[in-house]
Amino acid sequence: MFYTYDIFDEAVKLRDIVDRYFRDMPADTNKRMEYPLINLYEKGDTITVRAVVPGVAAGDLSIELANNNLLIQGERKSDYADKPYMRKERDFGSFKKSVRLPFGVKTDSVRASLENGILTVSLEKSDEAKPRRIEIH
Repeated sequence: MFYTYDIFDEAVKLRDIVDRYFRDMPADTNKRMEYPLINLYEKGDTITVRAVVPGVAAGDLSIELANNNLLIQGERKSDYADKPYMRKERDFGSFKKSVRLPFGVKTDSVRASLENGILTVSLEKSDEAKPRRIEIH
């Protein structure tokens, strides 16, 4: 009796196993990798970025702006770091999120505030990014 072995069949089986693993992974596992979650919207000449950072103090946050990238960094500290947990679902530690802005902004007009666990960063569009009317002669 002859048996044919095809390495490509084995590769396809392995790919299916890996695909199934990532498809069945709990949704909250992926969310942790994206922390903090953000919303970015445009209204008039302003771009607003809102990040959800519950339990993080303003002094534990850092915001940098360079080359149309907004970098939000911080640390969520544990109140009970030295005590044993019966259950622990919240993550603690350092985080970093880089947000590519859709167009240039005025770096000298950036405003940031933190209220009720929501970090709000308001950025004004640069003059080059604002639409302008071109007259036809």
